[in-house]
Amino acid sequence: MSKKRKQSLFIIVYPGEETADEVYHTLRALEKQDKIEIKTAATLHRNEDDKLRLKHRQRLTLWRDEFEVGSIGLILAGTNAGKLAGTLIDTLISQRGCFELREAKAFLDDKLYPDNSGLVILVDNTDWEAIQNDIGISGERLTVELTAKAEKKIAEIAADEGVSDVVQEYVEIEEVTL
Repeated sequence: MSKKRKQSLFIIVYPGEETADEVYHTLRALEKQDKIEIKTAATLHRNEDDKLRLKHRQRLTLWRDEFEVGSIGLILAGTNAGKLAGTLIDTLISQRGCFELREAKAFLDDKLYPDNSGLVILVDNTDWEAIQNDIGISGERLTVELTAKAEKKIAEIAADEGVSDVVQEYVEIEEVTL
């Protein structure tokens, strides 16, 4: 029987406005060395008006899956994305292994300010502690374990136009092609 793949979403806040970008580029180099498998990633900043600015990092060979930048935006907006979306996410994250997701918005409200930066990264089967040693830069971290079912449901919710419009009030999303 094959081992079930573990999906981990890491939200890390670093001191310094450019640090998350530097860490992202280091992670891409580690991915080329097969030390990490990045499904999707984005850097994160908070504007002076308190709105989150998410830079979705696309690659030319973008890994296609249901869990894309809209899903990340929805997680970061949390229950602000509307009552229905909030209720559905709350139900999903109440399932075993997804509890930490409830804390994403509170974590960012507490840790992310305009003079620092964040990284949101979804990876397969990654030992983050080992990767952290290769990066050499540490930050405040929130780890969210996502089941395939939760990923799919969050992607469905994020695809709803009404939910997407509300998410955009809290999270500005920019696509960056590398």
